[in-house]
Amino acid sequence: MKLRSDINARTAMVYAGAAFLLVIIGFKSIIATIESWEDVGILTYLSIFALVLEFALLILYAQSIYSLGPSGGGSEKSGSEVAATVSSMDKGAASSLASAIDGLKEELRGHNDRMEKLSLGVNRMVKGTVQKEIQKEVSRILTKAIKDVE
Repeated sequence: MKLRSDINARTAMVYAGAAFLLVIIGFKSIIATIESWEDVGILTYLSIFALVLEFALLILYAQSIYSLGPSGGGSEKSGSEVAATVSSMDKGAASSLASAIDGLKEELRGHNDRMEKLSLGVNRMVKGTVQKEIQKEVSRILTKAIKDVE
């Protein structure tokens, strides 16, 4: 069996390694805290169960990621494949695609305009709030200075 070296395979190997590390450190900690095997309580058994369950879940997750394959299960196309697909489209489909893209451009322009208006409003509000705070602080300082002079 040949191991793959794509990103999904590497991620799966990391999760599998983490599963084994979890079990080793978990059991080492449990053994280190047990003074005698007669004193083993429900929490120890619960901890062992949790370790085994987490190990199984991590291995299952790693296997799921590994089985996705190199491209993540999607059908990613290269630029030349996309260009070939677009060039094979009929004129009606191409014009439909172009008008859809133009519609998206217009919609994005509208969103950008609204975001700009919101940003200006927020800036005005912050500027006004800061000015009010400065005025309060100056008034407080002057009031204190006047009281100290009297």
